[in-house]
Amino acid sequence: MRSKEIIPEHQELYKKIGKKLKDLRTAKGMSYIKLAAEIGIARNSYNLLENGKINFQLSSLQLVLKYHNISLSDFFRDL
Repeated sequence: MRSKEIIPEHQELYKKIGKKLKDLRTAKGMSYIKLAAEIGIARNSYNLLENGKINFQLSSLQLVLKYHNISLSDFFRDL
């Protein structure tokens, strides 16, 4: 994952994405450290992703969603 500054008008979206990812993870009773290791993302990057503080690459989001067996369209449907 490459960290870039989030454009201010997109910050709310990134926070919503992060919250939804955190909700998926906690529903499985997993720590963010374990999930990050399972999908091959650095734990600090994954933590920033869940907290909406990183401008992530789509491929990183796809790794997380693949782990949860959720499509991109399903994930974004109610955001």
